[in-house]
Amino acid sequence: MVHSQGFGGPELSSSSLTKLSQFNHAYALVDTFESQILPKPEANLPISLTDQNCNKPWKPFTLRRPTIMASLLITVALIVLIEYINKISIEEKALFFAERAEDFPVDVKRLEPYFQLSKPEGATASNSIFLHYPFDFIAFAPINAARKRHWNVFWAGLALCLISWVITPLNSSLLTTQHVTRDIETSFKQVKKLTPFSNQAAAMSSSFLYTSYGVTWLGEKVHSFMTKGLIAMPFKPASYGEGRDFSTRGNESWTAQTRVYQTELACTPSEIEKKEMKAYTEYTFSTDKCTFSIDPLLGLIGTVSTRNMMYIGFANGNDATRYRLNRAQCKDPNLFLALWAKSQSAGLDLNALYCKPSYHYQSHEVTVDGTNGSIVKADPVGERKNFTQEDKIIDIITFEGNVGAAATNYAVNPKYFSSTAPDTMSEFEDWGLNGPTGQISYVVGLSPEKKFDDFRDPTTFRNGLDKMHKLLFNNALETLLVDDSGGEEVVGKRVVTNIGIVVVPLIAHILVGFLGLVVFCLGGMLFFSYNRKNNLASDPDSLGTNMALVSHSETLLRDFSGTDECPAPDLCLKPRKYKLGTWGGGGGYRLDAIGDRDNPLVQNPHASCTVPHSGKLVGTIELSTWTGLAATLVNIALLTLLIVLYKSALRWNGLPTLSDTQLVTQIVFSFIPTIIATLLEPFWILVGRYLALYQPYTELRRENASPASSLGLKYTNIPPMLIAPRALRHGHIFLFLASMMVITANFLAVALGGIFDQSSQPLTSDIMVAYPFTTGINTEMQRVKSRYGVLVETFAKDLEEHWLVVNTNVVESTALPEWVTNEFFFLPFEWKSGSKANLRTSVTQGYGGSLKCQLLAGNTFQQISSNIDENAPNSPTLRINFTMPLSDGDSVRCGNNVTMDVELLKPGIQPYAMEWVWGLKASDGSDQKAVQACGSRILAGWGRGEVEIVVGENSFGTSSVTMQSNTTLICSQQISSGQFRVTVDGEGHVKKFKRIGELKYDDPRIFNGSTSVGNFTAQLAILLRASPNKELDLSIMHYFNSSHSFPHFIGEYLINKNLSDPSTPSPSFEDAQQALSKFYECFFPIVLARNRDRIFVPTGNLGRSGVGQLLSLEPRMLMDPVMFYIAVVILGFQLIAGAIIFASTPRRFLPKFPYNLASEISFFHASSALSDVAGTANMSSAMRSRHLKRLGGTYGYGRFKGSDGESHVGIERMSLIRGYKEAVVTTSANPTIPKKTTMVRTVAAGEDDLEFVV
Repeated sequence: MVHSQGFGGPELSSSSLTKLSQFNHAYALVDTFESQILPKPEANLPISLTDQNCNKPWKPFTLRRPTIMASLLITVALIVLIEYINKISIEEKALFFAERAEDFPVDVKRLEPYFQLSKPEGATASNSIFLHYPFDFIAFAPINAARKRHWNVFWAGLALCLISWVITPLNSSLLTTQHVTRDIETSFKQVKKLTPFSNQAAAMSSSFLYTSYGVTWLGEKVHSFMTKGLIAMPFKPASYGEGRDFSTRGNESWTAQTRVYQTELACTPSEIEKKEMKAYTEYTFSTDKCTFSIDPLLGLIGTVSTRNMMYIGFANGNDATRYRLNRAQCKDPNLFLALWAKSQSAGLDLNALYCKPSYHYQSHEVTVDGTNGSIVKADPVGERKNFTQEDKIIDIITFEGNVGAAATNYAVNPKYFSSTAPDTMSEFEDWGLNGPTGQISYVVGLSPEKKFDDFRDPTTFRNGLDKMHKLLFNNALETLLVDDSGGEEVVGKRVVTNIGIVVVPLIAHILVGFLGLVVFCLGGMLFFSYNRKNNLASDPDSLGTNMALVSHSETLLRDFSGTDECPAPDLCLKPRKYKLGTWGGGGGYRLDAIGDRDNPLVQNPHASCTVPHSGKLVGTIELSTWTGLAATLVNIALLTLLIVLYKSALRWNGLPTLSDTQLVTQIVFSFIPTIIATLLEPFWILVGRYLALYQPYTELRRENASPASSLGLKYTNIPPMLIAPRALRHGHIFLFLASMMVITANFLAVALGGIFDQSSQPLTSDIMVAYPFTTGINTEMQRVKSRYGVLVETFAKDLEEHWLVVNTNVVESTALPEWVTNEFFFLPFEWKSGSKANLRTSVTQGYGGSLKCQLLAGNTFQQISSNIDENAPNSPTLRINFTMPLSDGDSVRCGNNVTMDVELLKPGIQPYAMEWVWGLKASDGSDQKAVQACGSRILAGWGRGEVEIVVGENSFGTSSVTMQSNTTLICSQQISSGQFRVTVDGEGHVKKFKRIGELKYDDPRIFNGSTSVGNFTAQLAILLRASPNKELDLSIMHYFNSSHSFPHFIGEYLINKNLSDPSTPSPSFEDAQQALSKFYECFFPIVLARNRDRIFVPTGNLGRSGVGQLLSLEPRMLMDPVMFYIAVVILGFQLIAGAIIFASTPRRFLPKFPYNLASEISFFHASSALSDVAGTANMSSAMRSRHLKRLGGTYGYGRFKGSDGESHVGIERMSLIRGYKEAVVTTSANPTIPKKTTMVRTVAAGEDDLEFVV
């Protein structure tokens, strides 16, 4: 019941009070309860209740029309945004930013009872004061609301379910990473141009023959801005400065229009006429423009073979080829003859073609790789223009002459190459050709799928010749390109490829669909709340507000008589109807009961509530011990699962992807983890709501609670995740922890949604491997003729190809041969066939070589002579002889003399440079010890001097040479061997290796049979001397700023120093030794790799086997360490905080849970505290709190005696609760006092006086 007495003080006006008796709150001995409730006067409030603004209906910010409209528009904007970013993801290929947002309508559920009560006809108790939507599980709220036809709550609850359990998880799966591309318009400029026509003959060096051979046979890639069929004029972005030709980071392509040069062959079959000669048969091949006679099967050394292929064209006049067309018999200077011949029992089978090349240029739109210039695509866009020699664009005669001779002119600087093309036939020696011309190697190599007999077909032969001619032309033209600083600019585009963030289209469309449902829900909220009646003057955000709403409601308060300990008040109030509105002439809002024909007000709805209270206190299941235990177990399970998965991912290089479909992968590894986290959030939201609802009662139970911390405490009007700052400020630690659980659950959803990342990872499994070779070296000696006719005895099957492999690997950056690194050669192991992309690992033997060099000077070596032979003026000779000490204390005399080649020098006096690598001979050839000691050593040097070339009238020149300085090294070879754990790809290319144990040097146990360390290194020394650009023991004098010795050039290239400049002194010993050592380290394993079947003995039937490992690259799911540790920290925090919350929160101190208006009213319906808030219904919470603070009283929760003379449990002024306790104590101490007493309280001079009346 409402009581008129306040706490006293100047705030109250005595004239506004109406006394119930001569005592305020006087308790009189009564036998019956006064059924007539008298009107209760209000406190003298600091505001005027007649203020019209106070009666203006209140709505929360979240339910005002602009807010709902804004939410609706934001959701529509999200739909548009998602569709837009999906469009951008498809068109622009990538996104770089994305944002997720979510909201939930707390106020809709909280205020639904007040909206129902604000209806003109009111609402039943079950449809209003017994509603508790904020405490329903979010999935049940829309269902319960639909049953009660509370459509605002239904739409808000459905929107919340969609946002929490569909949209939020889908957001985490919306974006993924993959390779994406972007187009950027860019200006490009041409950076190269052709050498002037008059200088092209001297500029076209033989390097194009070697480059073409590397592309044909050695896996070398074609150079930038060319393919095997065309060459484009190079370009680069105009923004790139000098020295920067390509992109150094990322992956991008460039597309621009540029000029492309090409050549094509037109071939016609030749007429063949056979003519018998005395010693051989001659065949004449003719067309209307050319005639040529030859026996195709007559070899160069007079032997007759059964097969041959030849290319015969116009040579350039340097006598590099024996076969050339005669200009007198062939009028067209661009013709060449191609022959295929095979001896058969019926006679000679021939295929002869006369071919004529044509040349043209044309504008193409060329797309190249921006990191290296390799052509990706070239599409013609301009007019094709043919050109000939007379147009003076390209020196076609020089080019055709070089191709016809398979060599360049002597006067052209070949650098460290020979002026003639490689003549090795090792790649197709099983064809049995005798004396094929040098061009045929390219024809065969560029048609790898063809066999010898296939070239009998004219079309096949023509196609092979065309491929050869195109490749040679492209590489020859490249030698004619020079820098062009004033190149023309054109507009093109850069296509940049990066790892980008992209939208998964299907998920985007699903997300848009559900966002559309959210828009529909928000529209429903807007529709049903647009004109909805609301009779609230302020936010019912605290106990004080609800108390103020019923402080004048005598009928409603009478309805709650006896409900403070009634176990089921809702069964008694169910028929009653209530209304929130204005009553009487006061103009203020209040909540009161209304009657109708079926439910008159005189009826006491609690008359049937006769069940006595058992004294059992209630608590919510969400805060029970079992719930806490279940939550703890869930956290432990998640934490354990997360740690197990992370450890498994580390151990097994990731987790299985479970599916190759991107959508399924996103669902399993992004959507489901996010769902798990989002299921935790609503649970902690409920826990937070219950704790927030409990908090005022907790404060009241502690007694002496101030109005601000009890009646004015506001937690239920804000989402649990926003409670944390306020709870921390008020010192409500458990409520703070519960709010933090909700916040961390959101971060956990983000962490779990992004914890998995897909990438390719190696997986290891055991495989059986076999070793086809023994570890012992036992060389098979054979005699090989060098290109200059010298017979060399060594294990190598070819004297030239290993040099070409070294060149293409070091200079052209081609991949090393199988089983080779820059330092070691590894004995191969074999396995069953499988994917070439997979890696295999096993233990095998490795071999390496190194040089130990000393300077040929000082006390170590006694130099006998080093002079130029003046007796041979046309061919000066350098002789070096010295005495070399041996390890046993003895010494031997070694020496050699080499011819100094002056072909590249110009007439007159000039400085020169010269480099040499020689073998050494023993002065006493009968001394085997001296022969082996000298033969295994290598003599290498750099020389500087001056030479005078005098050319006589007969064109023969004489030379006068002086050696001004030299750096000469004597080097011994050292063979290292050891066990290695080697990983190779499916083709045998070494990916990584690790040494097992220590290396052994010159270990005699690795040599078998007649092979020893000495003769093996002697064979290596011979191979080192036989570089392809010169004869044995020949040194080339030059005035160019580049070495003309193959080993020297490669060594200098590896150390990035030029040691062969004739204008500088000879290099230091340190630089010279470093260059030679670097060269030998890469030369040695390549030699072994190319000749392994002639060096190592096959295991045969006694083959070794072992266990290796297969490393296959497969897509795996990795776990991001940062996200993992964030998730572990969050789960750990939730585990500890959850245990604290459930262990420390009081669960059962209320007879009923105050989760609806009915329960709350039952706690204060008989409280005198109602008079403290009477008349404040139109106030805001802040104004009411200031009013209560001025009253200066405190409140508590406990048992007290009301004005009805009955004992009550609920909210009351602290003084009355304390008085009741004292009265109980006094009664217990004095047995003469009867059990039934009425406590009378008199007030005089502002003091409380207690009087017990019997």
